[in-house]
Amino acid sequence: MENQSEKKCNGYEAMFTFLSEEDFKEHLKVCEDCAKEHARMEKVSALIQEAKPYIKEKKKNFRVLVTAAAFFVAVFATLSVPLCMVGVDMYDNMVAQNTPSVEELGLPVDEYGLLYIE
Repeated sequence: MENQSEKKCNGYEAMFTFLSEEDFKEHLKVCEDCAKEHARMEKVSALIQEAKPYIKEKKKNFRVLVTAAAFFVAVFATLSVPLCMVGVDMYDNMVAQNTPSVEELGLPVDEYGLLYIE
């Protein structure tokens, strides 16, 4: 019967996925292409492990930034609503014609109530 490591190579990914760990190690001893690919994968894995703390720190910083932005939006919304209401009150007064007349402002007017300019 044919040994697992002596079977025809179906490529690194297939061999890595479907062989047991012992059979895969035996296959790497026999297949040069898979051994090269495995060495590259080990380097990539080492780089990922090295970068993991930096990525976690970046995510943490991003969460802090999002929290600060949410806080800013909440404070801005809380403070801007009363300011908007002041503007609404002024508009309502203008629409209701509650603005003082020229006479009420103490300016000189003619007999028609229009501003008198000499």
